[in-house]
Amino acid sequence: MSAPARQSPIFARTYDLLQWLLPHTSGWSRRYRFTLTQELMRAALRFQERILEATLTGDTAKRLEQADVELQKVRLYLRLGFDLQLLSSGQYAHVSEQIGHVGRLLGAWRGKGGGTP
Repeated sequence: MSAPARQSPIFARTYDLLQWLLPHTSGWSRRYRFTLTQELMRAALRFQERILEATLTGDTAKRLEQADVELQKVRLYLRLGFDLQLLSSGQYAHVSEQIGHVGRLLGAWRGKGGGTP
């Protein structure tokens, strides 16, 4: 992994989010494991991939736009998980705060015209 990606605050925050999500969603009901859980984790992982790609490629603006779409999916799937009582209100508040911080970092990066994160 490149040094810029490792040092990027958004990359680090997203990595922390993934570390939180994996154990907290692995215990969700089997009923949702191959639908909601799988889609949530795919979107979260794709978000991290788009951030890495934006750091490593010259196509930053497009990658950041794609990352924003994936982050919106993560928000949607987490809200659904909360509504289905798969997350407690405390867990939902915690993960929402994490996603909000990541979203603000992404917005700031996109506002720079896709320059350095």
